[in-house]
Amino acid sequence: MMPKWFAGMNGREQVFLLSFQWVALFSVLIILTRMGADAYGTWSNAGTRIEGHLSVLNLRPAIDAALIRHKKEQENISYDRRELSDRSSSLSAKVFPSREYRELDSEERERYKQHTVRITFKKASYESVNEFAALIRKESPFMFLSEVELEPNYPPKNRPYETITYDAVFHVSSVEFADG
Repeated sequence: MMPKWFAGMNGREQVFLLSFQWVALFSVLIILTRMGADAYGTWSNAGTRIEGHLSVLNLRPAIDAALIRHKKEQENISYDRRELSDRSSSLSAKVFPSREYRELDSEERERYKQHTVRITFKKASYESVNEFAALIRKESPFMFLSEVELEPNYPPKNRPYETITYDAVFHVSSVEFADG
């Protein structure tokens, strides 16, 4: 049974109305299919991310054991912020007295703090740069180079016989383990 209002339409209007309804129905089905596919993709991605997080969490016992071992190795020897500052300053003064020295913020984590200082040598010889790096390496694992930037200063073309100097920026760090 057709409604009276539909039967009262001419054939062209009926075809247009039915075509419009089919296109609308088809569009709604496409939109719902895309929404379902997006929801499934989000759901499956969440599962993959959960697996990744679980694998990291499963590493926690090994990480805890390594931290405890390093803490015992460095007990009463690792440098706090003041000790790092004093020691790195004295080592750099031995090599390059006219250095630029700056304490950086400490990065605090759940089980340790990483203290960092930045020491800059301007127009230093390659030997001075290597000597300072060697002095820091001797302090390992209680003090270490966390970052080094080295930029050569080439002599001008009219004086090629002059030696090459270096601007070096050393980020010297230490790790202080939390009690407990």
